Amino acid sequence: MNIGNNTKLFCLNKSGAASIEFAILFPILAFLFVGMVELTTAVSYDRRVSKAGAAAADLVSRSKDVTNGLDDIDRAIEHQMAPFEDVDIDVRVGMILIRNNQPQVVWSWENRGRAEPWPQGSQPDGISFSKDMLINGQYYVISTSQFEYRFLLGAVLNNLSRLVSEPGRGESDKFVSISLRDSFIYLPRIVSCVEFEDNCANWPL
Repeated sequence: MNIGNNTKLFCLNKSGAASIEFAILFPILAFLFVGMVELTTAVSYDRRVSKAGAAAADLVSRSKDVTNGLDDIDRAIEHQMAPFEDVDIDVRVGMILIRNNQPQVVWSWENRGRAEPWPQGSQPDGISFSKDMLINGQYYVISTSQFEYRFLLGAVLNNLSRLVSEPGRGESDKFVSISLRDSFIYLPRIVSCVEFEDNCANWPL
């Protein structure tokens, strides 16, 4: 009899229910809040990565010779990434010439040695040209920008993924970061080929 009454009283007792509900819901709400902050920050980074690449190509397309002006382009990239400081963004910019219906690099530059420039005479990776743009003898200014955004909760999600995944499948870092990138193609606005260290004058031979 006492056992039955105790069981009934235990089932009807609601003291501490709010604490239990809070303990269950708080991690979920905290995760959703941090997730929204992550999404907003990632979108902000993505827009600035695109602006940095576009600014680099636009400044080159407005110039005649950038041999002594690349420091200004570097500062423009930093300005576009503000208010984020010390961001390891990779920006490449260069001139290409359409030869034999294929884009070939005349010269290229990378910001602060963070990215590899395109070799002269090669086809630039990360840039897509439509068939209508492949006009022999035409010059273009091209640029790419890339930034690896690391999630605040990336390590936590990655560890959870490893726990629930099948053993032996290897480690995955797909939740740790996401690659933000963009590419741009501009027509030179003042001269047919924007000069850099006399590459336009000396290439192709």
